[in-house]
Amino acid sequence: MFLSAPPEVTARRVASLGTLVSALEMLSQARKFEDGELLSGQVATMRPGFAKRFPRLTRALESKKAATALYGLQAGASAATLIWGHKRGVRTAGSAVLAVTGAAGRLRSPFGGDGADQLQQVINVVLASTGTFKDDEKARDVAMRALALETTLSYVASGVVKLVSPVWLSGEAFNGVIRTHNYGDRRVYRLVHRYPVLGRLVTWGTIAAEVGFPLVFVLPRPAAKAFLGSMTLFHLGIGQFMGLNRFVLAFGATHPALLYVFAQGDARAALRGTAPAALAPAAATASTPAPAPA
Repeated sequence: MFLSAPPEVTARRVASLGTLVSALEMLSQARKFEDGELLSGQVATMRPGFAKRFPRLTRALESKKAATALYGLQAGASAATLIWGHKRGVRTAGSAVLAVTGAAGRLRSPFGGDGADQLQQVINVVLASTGTFKDDEKARDVAMRALALETTLSYVASGVVKLVSPVWLSGEAFNGVIRTHNYGDRRVYRLVHRYPVLGRLVTWGTIAAEVGFPLVFVLPRPAAKAFLGSMTLFHLGIGQFMGLNRFVLAFGATHPALLYVFAQGDARAALRGTAPAALAPAAATASTPAPAPA
């Protein structure tokens, strides 16, 4: 039932689970919202022009109460769109609230975020803006195509950055990351340390998969779906072994958009394939010589 919902509903629910986890993670570290702590307000420091122009708003944003209220509202909007994402009004309003709270959170402090938060913000803005369309089909089509384009650009950009990195090109990047305290796993590190070729294959395979991701739009459909499925497994592996769990939900929320684009392409191909067949009898009749008059 969850995955059989329209793609925009599935995308919103998966993304909402991600923003809910993110908000709860932040609330669990509320003590760090205090002045001088890692997650304290940094508006005056990072945006002095804004702070000078809006001093009262700056002081309000930097307070611990504001941070608690901000992430509490984010958690509430995430839960609402997770449960009632099938309702267009809730989905649109919730996405708008999440977009605003996401922007406010980044304004308050640039720390504690990552690429998953950036992709979540794109999803929030896309679903909030297309939710204002009167035509449901047009809203779905624009939203899904926008998210499919965004995730493709994200993969390719990430791959290109790795492609010009000497560490990644050497094949040693994965071995180096997996042995760190924050993003490592002892079991995997022992494995790649014993068999270095595995680490190099993962490193180069990551580059190839990300740079080559646009191939999903031209590959035969079974191969394209297998490619997309492999990227899902890739994110699950990152979540399991590197602890970047929210990337699974952020990128996973965009995969229904890609499946939608696949389905639309299949539908157009089917129409092109059946149209000539439907016209064939008429064409044959037209080309048959008329009988000579008696």
